[in-house]
Amino acid sequence: MKNFLQKIYTERFRWYDEFFIVGLISLILVIFGENIGLMIGRLLKNVVGWTSPFGTTFTLYFVSIGVWIIMILHMRIFAHRRPILNAIGSKPEGNTVKHLLIGLLIGFGTNIFCALVAMIHRDIHVSFDNFNPLYFLLLLFAVFVQSSSEELVERAFYFQTLKKGYRSKWVAIIGNSLAFCLMHAGNNGVNNLALLGIFFSGIMFSLAVYYFDSLWMAFGMHTGWNFTQSILLGLPNSGKVVPYSIFKLDTANAVNSFAYDINFGIESSIVAVLVQALVCLLLWYFGKKRNKEPIDVYADYDFKKIRQTNL
Repeated sequence: MKNFLQKIYTERFRWYDEFFIVGLISLILVIFGENIGLMIGRLLKNVVGWTSPFGTTFTLYFVSIGVWIIMILHMRIFAHRRPILNAIGSKPEGNTVKHLLIGLLIGFGTNIFCALVAMIHRDIHVSFDNFNPLYFLLLLFAVFVQSSSEELVERAFYFQTLKKGYRSKWVAIIGNSLAFCLMHAGNNGVNNLALLGIFFSGIMFSLAVYYFDSLWMAFGMHTGWNFTQSILLGLPNSGKVVPYSIFKLDTANAVNSFAYDINFGIESSIVAVLVQALVCLLLWYFGKKRNKEPIDVYADYDFKKIRQTNL
């Protein structure tokens, strides 16, 4: 039994690195963070008075700053989580503005392609509503906060913890993607195809982190996808429609097809799943050609010391 476990776990594995325990801790932290964010959101509404469609949309996304606050505090307070902070800053080779922009382009390109297929097939119709440059930039920032908060939980905290504790990289890549999928299981209009698409998007973001050593690329990909479909096109974002967008969807004439789902959006479509699967293959292929190991955030960590603590 001991030999079997040694084939699964690394010598750095601790009981709190178990897949389900990390998931439970992540869930608790996200719940705390969301509640902190809701308080910040109420403060914004009371102080700034943002009750317009733009203000409501900005607040809906920006409240995820609470998750950022709680996650950073948790990783700062507990010594065995502190090394994960190394994955967030500029220490990893791939955490560059270039990779962030590449991620944004991938997110934008994949989402706009899926939307165009749905438009050409006449499943959806969108029309221009308005464009305000200041609103555009503020909402891009707010969507970045929301999207990157999910990446902070899944592709930083969850991914790096599993990567440290398990010998196979695929436990970290697939494991955090399953958790990411479960995070969205309670969304409005979710179905099996939607969950499959979310799972593939999690794999996509994880491959960017592992093969390109770039959490920032994952930040960009997630932000580009969410911003394009919700703020630019006015489509449902994982089943949720926001009140402000540059283009507006004609919901009355939207229809279900292989390219669109009226309850969940393009994310619950065969087209989106195939596109994301293709991007996964491309990231894997070019990542293998890159032939570079990602940063080991725990490389300088004293594991003997942690055995002497109760953390």
